[in-house]
Amino acid sequence: MEINAEKLMNRDLTALSEDELVIDALHVLYSQRLSGVPVVRDDWVLVGFLSEKDILQGAVPTYLEILAQSTFLDACEGNLLRRLCAMGKQKVKDLMTKDPVYVTPEASLMTVADLMLRKKIKRLPVVQDGKLVGIIDRGAFFEFIMEGDLCDAME
Repeated sequence: MEINAEKLMNRDLTALSEDELVIDALHVLYSQRLSGVPVVRDDWVLVGFLSEKDILQGAVPTYLEILAQSTFLDACEGNLLRRLCAMGKQKVKDLMTKDPVYVTPEASLMTVADLMLRKKIKRLPVVQDGKLVGIIDRGAFFEFIMEGDLCDAME
């Protein structure tokens, strides 16, 4: 039985444009309970990926910024919240991961699982001919097993 990424992927193509504002991206992430979203051009060519981690990382001061402060961690919580709020006016392309990891529909399930674990990826875009065609999240493996009675078929 040959099962590949195409059988596992979700074809719900929730995606962002690189010119959208981060605040709008946050609305998409929050309202759809997603940890990350592919970023595409108008022709659905994958150009990046924006995750909660990218946004949070952009708000946390760098090591040099902390050293430049008069005291370490001086009012950091307030600064972090201010930085998060200010980031809402930035464009997605300023924070997204460029050249994201992805698989093709023909990729084996072992390849998908290995990439997700090794690269610590929660959501993995599926791309064919450069264009986004689906996405696989970690729960897709278990959903596939539960909905398809896969375990019974394997015996």
